[in-house]
Amino acid sequence: MIRVYILAIAVLTSLFMSCQQGKPTPVARSFDQYLYPDDLQGVVPPGVSGDDSIQLVRAYIEQWTRQQALLYHAQRNVNINTEHLAKQVEEYKNGLIVYEYEQALVSRKLDTVVTDDEIKAYYDSREELFLLKQPILKASFIRLKQDAPEIERVKRLFRSTNFEEQDLLERYCAVYALHYALRDTAWYYADELARKFPITKINEDHYSQTGRIFEIIENNELYLIILHDSKFRDTRSPLSLVHSNIRNLILNKRKIDLIDQMQKRILDDAHKKNNIEIYN
Repeated sequence: MIRVYILAIAVLTSLFMSCQQGKPTPVARSFDQYLYPDDLQGVVPPGVSGDDSIQLVRAYIEQWTRQQALLYHAQRNVNINTEHLAKQVEEYKNGLIVYEYEQALVSRKLDTVVTDDEIKAYYDSREELFLLKQPILKASFIRLKQDAPEIERVKRLFRSTNFEEQDLLERYCAVYALHYALRDTAWYYADELARKFPITKINEDHYSQTGRIFEIIENNELYLIILHDSKFRDTRSPLSLVHSNIRNLILNKRKIDLIDQMQKRILDDAHKKNNIEIYN
């Protein structure tokens, strides 16, 4: 903390001296390069003050000195083709300019409305894209202490489809369960469920045994698990599971098409106006 305040004092002193003497006083040096107060403009975002601003300035100065030291040694230990390097820098800069233009075009022009009918049509026409790489399951579970009361009654309520009995089970779980999910109808990949309960203790061959209560004891805790539905690897994924992915695929295709159309339009116009010529 003391070093931080020393740094702050040094920076402020440099700024003050610069104003008093009419010439810049550096805040840091790395070999033959100097960092001046003006170079720190914009390092601290608006609204940041106190220790946070000091830490940002300190981090920037340390990063700058490190980079300049590495650059100093690199320039003296590597034979650099400056013409080739300048060409690479120019190509990179040009690429960034074009990229920024494309992103601005996409931001203004891209139609981001994707209907459920479009998503369904995409899903139906590309079945091979949506084959499962691992099993998916719909499941309910209750995690209890091994000595929790009325376990047999809980099992009966867990199997029941009666609304009143389901309500009783919900109340029981609110008091005794360490964790539970009774009415989750979403699909989950097996490895996602493994973060909630020890699904790996159930053999994949048993995933089709829906409606059965699986009992697993782990670390002196009892897991009651019911599988409501299952789909196996290399079968088609349900639309609900890939709905968001398909929307992103459609939007990405629109984005690519929009950029291609823009490029074609610009090139066609340039050719028509003789702004592009290829000399033999």
